[in-house]
Amino acid sequence: MVFGFGSSSSSSSSSSSTTNEGIERPAPTREERKACWTSRDLYFGCLDKNNVLQAGDEIQKDAKGKEIFNVCGGERGKYEQDCGKAWIDYFNKRRTLELRRQATIDAAERSGNKDKADAWRAVSGGGSSGR
Repeated sequence: MVFGFGSSSSSSSSSSSTTNEGIERPAPTREERKACWTSRDLYFGCLDKNNVLQAGDEIQKDAKGKEIFNVCGGERGKYEQDCGKAWIDYFNKRRTLELRRQATIDAAERSGNKDKADAWRAVSGGGSSGR
């Protein structure tokens, strides 16, 4: 169900996109978006459960350079299958920024700086649902 939506060679039309092969594809349907969000949530939940902060850090390489997925390999595969590359890039960056934002809030609270913590809470980006 991978779609070219938002690819680097996408057309200017908001109702369709162009893949690297130049094939026009329609924008993702509601069902495709929902499948992407569900896969993303499962993958990010797995990362959280395994204390992996940044998407991709769970990938290791063997001596020959082959990728080894010690954790979250199945979830990552489904995420990459269900979501377009541009969406994956966006969600991964958003996750990193949200984790940094939350760490700043936590540090401000630990230091007793309630005003700073409240200011960071007001910064857009609360949550990872993206819907």
